[in-house]
Amino acid sequence: MAKNSKAGAAARPSTKSKAAPATGPSIWYRIRHIHPGLVLATLDVIGLAIASYLSFAELATPDGVPVCSIGGTRIGGCEDVARSPYSRPFAGIPVAVYGVMLSITLLTLAIAWWRTNDYKLLLAHYGLSLVGVIFEGWFQYAQVFLVQAVCIWCEAYGISLVLRFLIALWVYLRTPNPNRVPVEELT
Repeated sequence: MAKNSKAGAAARPSTKSKAAPATGPSIWYRIRHIHPGLVLATLDVIGLAIASYLSFAELATPDGVPVCSIGGTRIGGCEDVARSPYSRPFAGIPVAVYGVMLSITLLTLAIAWWRTNDYKLLLAHYGLSLVGVIFEGWFQYAQVFLVQAVCIWCEAYGISLVLRFLIALWVYLRTPNPNRVPVEELT
C-alpha cells in the first residue's frame, strides 16, 4: 500500500476542476430576452432589401426583370411574373414599390415600438402586416394559378412578411392591453 504523504500529494496534479469564471448570461438567455421590436426591425430590413432590389430591377434595368438564375441556371419564374399584368396591379406601379413603402413603414413602427413600448405602435405594425399578408395571399394566387410561374425573390419577400405578421401577432396575443379596463371596474 502506498502511503499518502504531503510530498506525494504535491507532486500529483489535482483532480479537482477549477470553476470557470462567470461569463454572464448564456446565449439562449440573451436571445430569449431580445425585444421583439428588434426582431421585427431585422425582418423589416430584410424585406426592404428584397423589395428594393425588385423595384430597382423592374424600374431601372432595360428589360425590367430581376435576375433569377445562378450560374446561368434558371431557378425561378421571375421573368414571367415581372412581365405579367399582375405585377403592376394599381396604376402601373410594380408590386415591389408597394413592398418598399410597406417595409419602410413597418421598420419605422418596429423601431418606434422598441424605443417607446407604446402598445398602439405594436397594433399598427400588426394591422399593416396583416394587410400585407392578405395582399401576399392574392399575389401568391396570381403567381401560381394565373401566371403559372413563381418568383423566388417574391417568395423570399412573402416569407419575411408572413414572419413579421406572425411575430407581431404572437406579441399582440401575449401582451396585455394597457388601455383595457378590468372587469371589476365595469360593474
